[in-house]
Amino acid sequence: MEVEDCGAEIMVTMAREEFFLVVSLMSEALETGDERDFETRVGASMDDVRALLQTLPDLPFSGGH
Repeated sequence: MEVEDCGAEIMVTMAREEFFLVVSLMSEALETGDERDFETRVGASMDDVRALLQTLPDLPFSGGH
């Protein structure tokens, strides 16, 4: 994974497998998270994580275009 600091934004470049791992981890955190301490453990609210997941592209798992 590469992260480029562009000031107010960052550009993340990662392998397809890493992308799906991140999505899976975020989804798992939502499914198994206790709303009472989610933000403390994860560092974001459940609503913030849901909103972020909704902005991610729906990519096929294999590398076709």
